[in-house]
Amino acid sequence: MALGLAAACRSTPPASAPRRPSVANAPRLSMAALHASGGVPPGWRFTPPPGDPAAGRRLFADLGCPACHAVRGEHFAAPTGPGPELTGMGSHHPPGYFAESIVNPDAVLVDGPGYIGPDGHSIMPMYPDLTVGQLADLVAYLGSLTSGVEASAAPLPGVGAPLPAPPDARGRAFLRMAYDVLPGQLAAFERWFKEEGAPGFLAFPGLLAIDTYVDRLHIPAVTTLLAFSDEAALQRFLADPAMGRLGLAFDRFIGDHDHQSYAAPPPLYRVPSLSAP
Repeated sequence: MALGLAAACRSTPPASAPRRPSVANAPRLSMAALHASGGVPPGWRFTPPPGDPAAGRRLFADLGCPACHAVRGEHFAAPTGPGPELTGMGSHHPPGYFAESIVNPDAVLVDGPGYIGPDGHSIMPMYPDLTVGQLADLVAYLGSLTSGVEASAAPLPGVGAPLPAPPDARGRAFLRMAYDVLPGQLAAFERWFKEEGAPGFLAFPGLLAIDTYVDRLHIPAVTTLLAFSDEAALQRFLADPAMGRLGLAFDRFIGDHDHQSYAAPPPLYRVPSLSAP
């Protein structure tokens, strides 16, 4: 699944669109590389202000974005342009990535069929007349697109086959991170998590628990699962600037990683019937 807002919301840029500067030094990433970096191009670190997803949805339609981008579950007309599908995109990228992709489509050029024009620019037009409030609303709408993640991402092992029942837990929405701890950082990471990370995260209303698992048979080997009371709490967490700053502190200790959200039941849990003692 395409993981970038690299294609146009209109089939061609508006005639009044300003001329873009040269992009001779713009970084280029493959979709696989962008996904491997957790959906965030290297060096991107900022958080837009909170917005209104409902207003952002209306703006998304008014700008003509559905002409190129499909969103499963929405009632927009079928797209005719080359834009990547946006279903579940809110689970793949943080708000800052969406904002940068809209304001400056050439910030990162995602290699893919039809995404880059013959002039070397992204074919997604710029929107210089957007207000900060409109940009925040549009980003909030894109960030709310978390449903359909399992269907659009690689299939989970065991999906479609009989699975043992999950435990009866309070969590109804989950955020999963898979990563490896950076060399020489484990002790500092554990100390930071105990003294600062865990207390800071668990102070957020609706975040119920943080569990970390190690599976040395897979790469990356470490998985952290955050459990939330419901989907609304998860979305508030993702949009909260304070949690974003705490997440960046977490990221100092780990390598490239991704984020995926899931509805109940949790994607990882212990099965007492197949465990002993």
